[in-house]
Amino acid sequence: MRISSPVLKLRDFRLLITASFFESFMRGENVVLGWVVLELTDSPFMVGLAMGIRQAPGFFLGITAGTISDLIDRRKFMRLLMLLAALVALAMGLLLASGKAELWHLLVIPAFAGTIHMMFNTAKQSFVFDLVGRENGLNGMSYLGLSMRGGGMLGALGVGFALAKWGAGAGYFVVAIACCLSVGFLGFIRSRGKSAPSRTGNILTGFSEFWKEMKRNRTIAGLVFVVMLVEFFGFTPTALMPSIARDVWGLGPPGLGILSAFSSGGGILAIAVISLVGHIRYQGLAFIVVLHLFGGGLLLLGFAPSVYVAVIAIVVVSGMMALSDLFSQTLLQRLVPNDLRGR
Repeated sequence: MRISSPVLKLRDFRLLITASFFESFMRGENVVLGWVVLELTDSPFMVGLAMGIRQAPGFFLGITAGTISDLIDRRKFMRLLMLLAALVALAMGLLLASGKAELWHLLVIPAFAGTIHMMFNTAKQSFVFDLVGRENGLNGMSYLGLSMRGGGMLGALGVGFALAKWGAGAGYFVVAIACCLSVGFLGFIRSRGKSAPSRTGNILTGFSEFWKEMKRNRTIAGLVFVVMLVEFFGFTPTALMPSIARDVWGLGPPGLGILSAFSSGGGILAIAVISLVGHIRYQGLAFIVVLHLFGGGLLLLGFAPSVYVAVIAIVVVSGMMALSDLFSQTLLQRLVPNDLRGR
């Protein structure tokens, strides 16, 4: 079979997106974590707190993760992170299977998983540009997004099914197995990439270089601020999904898994369209359009009169969520010097 896309002709890039597919099963953790916390506390607020704690490391350690990924071999860094992710998921699964899990376990341990997931994403997105170069960045990020959303969809279905049939511990075992498969595919990647950074300096100078670039490059500073607002107002409603599934639409764990799968499916559909287009000249304008559609989808979800309308809204929201990630990350990677792309 002849491969037409220039990025798919790269063996190491194909291995990266395959590893990313299995790594994205970690998104299924939101299904089991949200459901268990909701069943244990009967509080949507506690579900939001658990999800917030899981995502908090991204705010506090994001620059650190980016600096590390700029200074060391990203391949080794990603392999180490996936091994740690498998161990954390296995430990959480054994704890839940034993019936001894307490609320504080569900708040603290997933924070480690969230830290690992954030660090892996930071290194992975920069590694895409290492392999495919700036000229093919959008195309490479599109295929990465497809693999992530596909893995997230299958992970949500698999975890939801395991949760319903064998219990919460089994859901985490699914995640642990997927992380091990991701490590295997990462191990076959040979090249650091033609656009890999030079890797000079240390953590302290890495921080200094980041802040200097933020002060110098006002376009980057503005884009970071916009992305921060989008993440805060647009992505946080996913914490409500367990409560929406159970309390609004009367769905059980499999129903929550199906809603999460539709969420990933919307992202896959949106990114697939971009992949077919191949090149978008005015990416900044496209990003602005996506943000407006994102807001409209959230309003539709909030006022949805039936589960069918809610599913449509979820597909729209997840599609715009995926494109928001795609355009913002591509713009950020293209607008900074090569040695700063992780940060």
